[in-house]
Amino acid sequence: MKKSGYGKNILTTILAGITTIFAWHNFLISGNNVIFVFIFISAIFIIKRTMDITNKRMTIVTGILSIVFALIELICKSINYDYTLNHIFDKWILVNLIGYFTIAWCLITNLFYLFEKANLDNEKAKKILDSKIMHFLICALLMLIVWAPIFLRYYPGISTPDSSSQIYQAVGIDKVTDHHPFAHTAIISVFINMGTKLFNSVETGMALYSIFSMCFLATCFSLVLNYLKQIKVPSIVRLVILLWYMFYPINAIYSITMWKDIIFAGIVPLLIIQYIRLIFDTENFLKNKLNIFLCILISVFTIIIRHNGLYMILLSCPFVIIVLRKYWKKVVPLFLAIFIINSVYNFTIYNILKIPKGSIVEMLSIPLQQIARVEKYHRDELNEETMGKINKLFVKENIGDYYNPTLSDDVKWSVDEEYLSKNKEEFISLWLQLLKPYFKDYVESFISNSYGYYYPEAKNWVYSEATMGEKLGIEQHPIIKSDKISEYIGKTSSRDNPVISMLFSVGCIFWVIIACLGYKIYKKEYKYILIYLPIGILWLTLIASPVFCEFRYAYPLFTTLPLLISLNFTKKEGIKLNG
Repeated sequence: MKKSGYGKNILTTILAGITTIFAWHNFLISGNNVIFVFIFISAIFIIKRTMDITNKRMTIVTGILSIVFALIELICKSINYDYTLNHIFDKWILVNLIGYFTIAWCLITNLFYLFEKANLDNEKAKKILDSKIMHFLICALLMLIVWAPIFLRYYPGISTPDSSSQIYQAVGIDKVTDHHPFAHTAIISVFINMGTKLFNSVETGMALYSIFSMCFLATCFSLVLNYLKQIKVPSIVRLVILLWYMFYPINAIYSITMWKDIIFAGIVPLLIIQYIRLIFDTENFLKNKLNIFLCILISVFTIIIRHNGLYMILLSCPFVIIVLRKYWKKVVPLFLAIFIINSVYNFTIYNILKIPKGSIVEMLSIPLQQIARVEKYHRDELNEETMGKINKLFVKENIGDYYNPTLSDDVKWSVDEEYLSKNKEEFISLWLQLLKPYFKDYVESFISNSYGYYYPEAKNWVYSEATMGEKLGIEQHPIIKSDKISEYIGKTSSRDNPVISMLFSVGCIFWVIIACLGYKIYKKEYKYILIYLPIGILWLTLIASPVFCEFRYAYPLFTTLPLLISLNFTKKEGIKLNG
């Protein structure tokens, strides 16, 4: 940033001063504390260094990101307080805005500088990681060795109510539905039935599933590492990623949790790798039939293992075709094959196997929550006709009494589905009727039900340690009975530890991903936007989900982040198949 010496020093001092006041105000520590001298002096050095390393284009890109970040912090801090926007415009608004902006700008600018200047190759690390001994199977084995104590502590694995429902479907206690993807229920069925037929034990079948899930996730992570080796990502970066996969505790405990989200999170980074290869080495990629087969296979699996996988591919497909229009005769058939196979699959499970589709209310969490919020806070203002329409929509009267700002389950499961299916136009009309007079409530409802996916300080549960399956008598039988393992996981996933807590923040990881994309825009490498597009679409499905901050829904962001960060450390003009 080119500024006169005096001007830069004055601006630095002002920003450092405001940042210090911002820290004092937000942390409510007595101003008569030596820590603020340290904060002020540190802020001067950090801001000055940031000004020295930036340039005009970098300042514009990082400045825009920082302004958006600061606004989101102000908005979501108010929502986090009492689920309203009433606390944004207080006397501290300017201090808070500048404070959040300065912190974000310094962090993002220095991250850009790290991407640009850091030399993260180490001969010893490179020798180990690039050796034939460190085959991708060995990397997977290392992960499994580290994760094994978690499996033995929670043997035969972890199952929540969602998992139990799928187990009951697998053994025929409950009717099979597509509320949970049939493909995942079928995988569970294979291992549960294997356990019951070979060992006369559902718990053994569950243990077999846990082993499968561990191996699947470790293999996916190892394939990512193998790809990073091919494209010559610096050795230190790859070593850090390997250690992240091995020791990030959520990877271990999720690997034995019977959720579709875990399998989905393993496959998403492999899907992104297919996009990278297709977009940056199109001609060579399309010449190889094995590449095309793997791309179709991974894409179809992404779609059938979790419902929002379809949106990731369907909505990103037109943009890929437009950018690769020179190769449209081969790219279009590639995507057509994916959608045709998926259509055949859907026809099979819905028409031939007669498996019922999931409820439509799953997709209506946002508008249903908005209507319920209006009914809760403005019941006395609504006329008899409007209240009549609301009461027809829900089987419970006074639906506002069941409104939870951060979870739509109580509201959405109170919908009269038969009425809704026959009166969709009336539902849309009701929603539009309330939109204008209660626009603020609509906005507050939407943010309250989604802010955990973009606000770093939002807190929610991260994992479960329970094993549920009352109908089949499923219980945990720990092989390792030490409580130190669960204490370790509990402490490391705590959202109260400084800095470390951000490793478990969905909002924080989202902003790291945005910063990585911002760096590619700063470098004018616009093709990379296509790489981030499926992840962006996935994130949009998250903010439309029933829960404001569900870690397992966002887990694919965590598993894909190492790949996205690594792309910023590659110094190649383009990423070729042969690396």
